[in-house]
Amino acid sequence: FRERFYRSGPLRIHFRDWGNPENPPIVLIHGLRDHSHSFDDLARGLSRDYRVYAADLRGHGDSETTPYYAFGHFVGDLRNLIRALRLERPIVIGHSFGGEVVGQWAGAFPEIPRAVVLLEGMGPPPHAMKWRIARHRMAWKAVDRAQAGGKGLPDLEAAYERLRSKNPRLSDAKARELTELGTRAREDGTLEWKFDPMLATMSITGSFSMETMCAFWAEIACPTLLINGKESGEFWGDRPGLPYLAPDELSKRLAAFRNAKLVEIEGAGHMVHFDRPKELLAEVRNFLNTVPA
Repeated sequence: FRERFYRSGPLRIHFRDWGNPENPPIVLIHGLRDHSHSFDDLARGLSRDYRVYAADLRGHGDSETTPYYAFGHFVGDLRNLIRALRLERPIVIGHSFGGEVVGQWAGAFPEIPRAVVLLEGMGPPPHAMKWRIARHRMAWKAVDRAQAGGKGLPDLEAAYERLRSKNPRLSDAKARELTELGTRAREDGTLEWKFDPMLATMSITGSFSMETMCAFWAEIACPTLLINGKESGEFWGDRPGLPYLAPDELSKRLAAFRNAKLVEIEGAGHMVHFDRPKELLAEVRNFLNTVPA
């Protein structure tokens, strides 16, 4: 792959690309507090037949930061990547928060994407208002910590243990690879994750609106593949061993799409691309083989 940058407003946004420039374009958008390297396996698997672009959204990976963050800024990063590189009819794939970004962009500009794939990208599970208020208060504490300067990780082994605790399904080799790719050294000799702690401001600028997101999903005109992990409930802590959305909630969200297919991958949690990379690649390839040129 190559390491490259483009401008999104005043910021330099980093991305990687794989494959033959003459092949159809695919854009990969990672989740919140993640980075483009998390898609390395999927990018390599798709690069045989596609030109693959994986971006680091602002405040993530090797992209520049900004003092505060709002959802529309990330939609703008995706839009500006596609415009800057003059990509025609791209296929766009997003994971988790990145799936929400892709979904809103595809609904706002339905004439542009050739196809959309959302990996665990249909928004968070529903929560009561008291839970949302509690999360809002927690976010202010996170902002305070970020402004004060957080404590660094002592070494790669500590970072590896932290990553493994959050992603127990990861193989040892993959966890160590992602630890090295997802951290950077600080001036005091400690390490930090490659995301801006001020991303906590996302939680004080307004909560997720299902009504708004469904309205954008209804505008998506292209074929859409929705992929969830069959055991993704463990990520949210309230449905271990089950999909993160209960059947009735899942049905409501599916009904918003015009032309969508749902696939649930056995043995996968929220990080489907980590847990079942081969199965994910096969599902994406099978879907893309049915999409008109």
